[in-house]
Amino acid sequence: MTVPDVVADESDLNHAEKAFLDAVLVCHGIRERPTEADFNQAMRVVIAYAQQVQDNPPEGGPSQLIRRWLSPLSDQDRIRVAAAAFVKFGVTKPSIFQVRAGYREVFGMDLSGSS
Repeated sequence: MTVPDVVADESDLNHAEKAFLDAVLVCHGIRERPTEADFNQAMRVVIAYAQQVQDNPPEGGPSQLIRRWLSPLSDQDRIRVAAAAFVKFGVTKPSIFQVRAGYREVFGMDLSGSS
């Protein structure tokens, strides 16, 4: 994900960036229209994630276990899980436990449907 250093509002973002931003806001407890301060704080997280990925690019992909666990999700939902894992744990290459915790953070339950 590449994000410009200055983003005025959500209309400047693509679908993936918006999904990431939405999840960051949820992780910060903001489920309604964010204030300008909330938006700016969340954008700093989006930019930090993009910079961390650029500085430490993924080698290969997620493990087979993580790929299988995330397979029922849409691409945007996978992005939301990645955002939550980054907010909660500061990682761009989360473990399965961090992925599951990120999912619960964004969607309120585990993928199996249990809380």
